Amino acid sequence: MSDELDWNFTDKDDAKAEIRAAAGYLLKDVAGSHRGDIVRAIIAIVRDVANGLPPPEQPSSLDDGLPGG
Repeated sequence: MSDELDWNFTDKDDAKAEIRAAAGYLLKDVAGSHRGDIVRAIIAIVRDVANGLPPPEQPSSLDDGLPGG
């Protein structure tokens, strides 16, 4: 993982709280099927991290012009 993504969390609970806050931010003011689209994009990001894949070079699927993304 690159240095820019290597956060200094105090513990696992701290890291989970950051994930929750980020997800809440991305979903803020988003309704309907757009929420599902954002959740699927978040899941894809987590899957890529779990598989050890580097971040994509192109903008992520969350960069869709919708609020919170």
